Amino acid sequence: MEELSNYTPIELNKMINDVKEKHDALKQEVIDHSFELDELEKKINEKIVVINELEKKYVELIEEITNR
Repeated sequence: MEELSNYTPIELNKMINDVKEKHDALKQEVIDHSFELDELEKKINEKIVVINELEKKYVELIEEITNR
């Protein structure tokens, strides 16, 4: 840990504000990424539904051509 006793109260206050600003910015980035992740998860789930439908259709078509 850094030795803080050598700093003036004004310097310490500046450091506090800088740390809080960085903390808040990173926290907001995490929140934003969480929303992005939710949206990506929705898109993936929608594509999985389509994939499953296509697989069913594929099996149906293969069965039909095999039975001919």
